[in-house]
Amino acid sequence: MKRRLSRSSPSSRLSIAMLCSGVLLCIVGAVTGCGSSAAPAVSTENEGVTPAADPIGERLFLDTRFAKFFFLNMTAVNSPLQTGDPVVATVPTANGPLPGPFAGQSINCRSCHFVTEFQGVPNAGNRTYADFTTRSLLPVAQNGFSTTPRNAMQMVSTFRQDGGTQFLHFDGEFASGEDLVIGTLTGRNFGWTPADYQTAIHHIANVIRQDDGSSQLAADRSNGLSYGILFKGTDPRITSDILLPPSQRIDVSTATDMQIVQEVALCIAQYFIDLQFKQDNFLRYIASPYDIFLNKNHLPRQRLAGETPAAYNLRLYKDVLALSNPKWVTPTDGTFAYHDQPFQFGATELAGLKIFLKVATAGSGNNQHAGNCAACHTPPDFTDFALHNTGVAQDEYDNLHGQGAFAYLHVPDLTERMSNPDAWLPQTPQHPNATENFRHPSDAAHPEWADLGAWNIYLNPDYSNPQGNLKSYFCAAGKDCSVDQGLASAIGVFKTPILRDLVDSAPYLHNGSRPGLQDVVAFYIKSSALAKAGQLRNAPPEFQNMSISDDDINALTAFLLSLTEDYDDA
Repeated sequence: MKRRLSRSSPSSRLSIAMLCSGVLLCIVGAVTGCGSSAAPAVSTENEGVTPAADPIGERLFLDTRFAKFFFLNMTAVNSPLQTGDPVVATVPTANGPLPGPFAGQSINCRSCHFVTEFQGVPNAGNRTYADFTTRSLLPVAQNGFSTTPRNAMQMVSTFRQDGGTQFLHFDGEFASGEDLVIGTLTGRNFGWTPADYQTAIHHIANVIRQDDGSSQLAADRSNGLSYGILFKGTDPRITSDILLPPSQRIDVSTATDMQIVQEVALCIAQYFIDLQFKQDNFLRYIASPYDIFLNKNHLPRQRLAGETPAAYNLRLYKDVLALSNPKWVTPTDGTFAYHDQPFQFGATELAGLKIFLKVATAGSGNNQHAGNCAACHTPPDFTDFALHNTGVAQDEYDNLHGQGAFAYLHVPDLTERMSNPDAWLPQTPQHPNATENFRHPSDAAHPEWADLGAWNIYLNPDYSNPQGNLKSYFCAAGKDCSVDQGLASAIGVFKTPILRDLVDSAPYLHNGSRPGLQDVVAFYIKSSALAKAGQLRNAPPEFQNMSISDDDINALTAFLLSLTEDYDDA
């Protein structure tokens, strides 16, 4: 049997929640100096027991039978399609189409979240569960969309390990992995319309009920056992690595359609959780040149118990400035199997790190070589897992309609929006005929189209599950929530992406509008300047502490490249 181990498997595979709780981290800290700047004598990647839901979830992630195309064209659940969906025949990239790994079949989750399918292919290579394009193709054009409004965000380390608030998808649409799975499998990414929701649920459940384990995927991932056998968990042929605990078992012959779909979601969500960049037993990242540089120079590699991200950033910055004789990382410290760049962290990368961490101060002039990047891309995860407006939506809109046009785009207040949700909000099963004008890529022929990100979800009753998380963010201490519960502060707001292994998730930004890392840095120079001039709508406060110029591009780019590692999902 082919067995998948997650990139980082926490020791003994206690529950993820338990491992990441403050209690256990404090216990670890008491014994090992958790958060200490001292380099460990031994840095060992975790080796543990992966939850049984993980490999079952991977099989479900790869299964091509949940899409509407399969539903409409199948002869039987366990028989291959006579003709595959054209959308998976090829994979679009910036350098032209590549042969699709799922050609002749229907779409699955992996069709937009690639990993090793294109290793060794020129101009393709590895992915960190991302696609290659600006916006992902849809199986069926819907409501003016032939693509999704955004590209596929890389998935590795997307789930927090500290138990904090989750915002999943670029606009915070989902509060949990289970919600994300159900929304995706029953949504337009799989060809379903909002009016198809119950049909999609019933079809997914029937695939699970009728699966006989005869596929090659079943043979590779679960010993040729059917989903029904795996979910029931009583067959003696089930090996320990795919034996679900009693609390997670269901009998698909008696379970409702939704109970079966929830079981599918549980397994795929566990698979998501286990996709992590390589860490040691104390959850310290260990695989990139940057991580090795911190370790060699006894720099702090994670936060202390109770330490805020801002305090850790400042502590790390001060320690970096205090380095008098840095020990550089060279190819003698490691090599890349899947990347052409040198394995290094030298003077240029260090200069970029200083810019990345530095906070600009008022009245100190322009070009302070202060990126304030860590305010949102907080080390060591290089994301705050939160939501910000960096000006991408405005940039896209103004490029088509003229500089400053986005500032005059009419965005309704909460009362106007809710008086006619079909005119403003995304399509849902409750509102299948909505225009989605503000969850749409900008278009020169349609000045009413823009992508406002989290504005579409926040205070939208059709998305009840994420509202608690979103309100806690938009109405947090220090934020003005007095008007419309802070709805206007959600305009153009998107989730902060992870910067680790960026080279495997280009093109960049949620609309894929920047092909290279230097282009991204140049975008931030432009966007932060607009913010300081009062010309960026709903500008983030973090931009006031940013002061960089073209002189900083090369150093910042070199630093970002030092976050590369050989993620390969095995």
